[in-house]
Amino acid sequence: MFNPAKARTFYIRTFGCQMNKHDSERISGLLMGSGYSRVHDPLAADVVIFNTCCVRESAVTRFLGNLKELSSKIKVNPVARIAVVGCTAQDMGDQIFEIVPQVDIVVGTGNLNELPILIDKCIKNNEKISLVSSNFDSQTISRMPLEQECEFKAWVPISYGCSNYCSYCIVPYVRGNEVSRDPNQIIDEIMSLAQNGVKEITLLGQNVNSYSSKGYSFYDLLEKVSEFNALKRIRFATSHPKDLSRSIIDLIASKDNICKHIHLPVQSGSNKILSLMNRGYERDYYLDNVKYIRAKIPECSLTTDIIVGFPGETEKDFEDTLDLVRKCRFDQSFTFIFSPRRNTKAAQMPDEVGRQEKVERLMALTQLQDEIALLSNRAYIGRQEEILVDGVSKKNWSEVRGRTDSNKVVNATGGTDLIGKFVNVKIYDAGKYSLHGKIII
Repeated sequence: MFNPAKARTFYIRTFGCQMNKHDSERISGLLMGSGYSRVHDPLAADVVIFNTCCVRESAVTRFLGNLKELSSKIKVNPVARIAVVGCTAQDMGDQIFEIVPQVDIVVGTGNLNELPILIDKCIKNNEKISLVSSNFDSQTISRMPLEQECEFKAWVPISYGCSNYCSYCIVPYVRGNEVSRDPNQIIDEIMSLAQNGVKEITLLGQNVNSYSSKGYSFYDLLEKVSEFNALKRIRFATSHPKDLSRSIIDLIASKDNICKHIHLPVQSGSNKILSLMNRGYERDYYLDNVKYIRAKIPECSLTTDIIVGFPGETEKDFEDTLDLVRKCRFDQSFTFIFSPRRNTKAAQMPDEVGRQEKVERLMALTQLQDEIALLSNRAYIGRQEEILVDGVSKKNWSEVRGRTDSNKVVNATGGTDLIGKFVNVKIYDAGKYSLHGKIII
């Protein structure tokens, strides 16, 4: 039986976006503050936590496959408990117990702060626990302790939830309407991070541009944060095209420590599809903003998200998307086949695009984007770039990996002693997804 005198251990596996990863840091901080210690082997943990994403069906499928594969192995230990938390828990609730009976605890996005109490109750009473509330207190998680994954880079949420209700998106239903954090709390948090050696922060929100609290707009907050000289790099994600003002673009251009990279999800190049998606802008507005970015910040890299096969998308609509990609010449595009999500309007729309057609469109879009990305990356050959080394290369353990100011991934020969440091590299080769460089001593 479980021995309460023994220090409990936990393992956490995270699926999804940067916000999910930050949530996991808060969960880790909360559990460690409650006396738990973290382990990196799920089979060695008393509590195994799956922090989940449900933005796309593929994310849910990947999580469930992972959960099913591990659960039987975990349950070889009779005292081990499995918890599913986050967005998929919020969306599916008790249904998770039916799909994977080995799961003991299901906790939604608004109740993560109660996780230690729920684990105790589950163990004490030897019963399954489910807590999924539809009353979101989105800022509860910002008051939880933080166990930072990386000592030199940090995520700082400035808002939670989303009020845009794009017709395909489940986020408002699993994270609630948008709530902006108090600017003073954000500034104090960033100041503390900078004083403790953090060199790069990323301001997080489903739509950072619509931030508004106590007289601060996103422009005001970004300008204030850029005054912290100890912060060498400031990033933000994600921008909504309808709210990205030219004043923000001008601010990025004027500040050396605001990174020259903007992630600006367009989703489609067709006005008809953009309207059906409830995106709040048309293609010409988007193209004008991209033109302004290119003029004001020539070195800025631009990345985007694109959905193909949205209900009602004709071949002409898809051609409009390809045309927009050719005009914008994105450095990278995250491309997806439309995935119907529960409760969203798009899930109720008649979908006349066949699966094979969707796959072919995705392949055509990917091929075009790969060609553009390769040309974009090859333009870096011969240039000297500064990177913040953040780890070991995924493909070659004799190399380290880092990112440029413009968010380009660079691999270069070097040791782990460089992790956390800024180094200069001379770029000598480029692929579709990364650059290769030689470190300049």
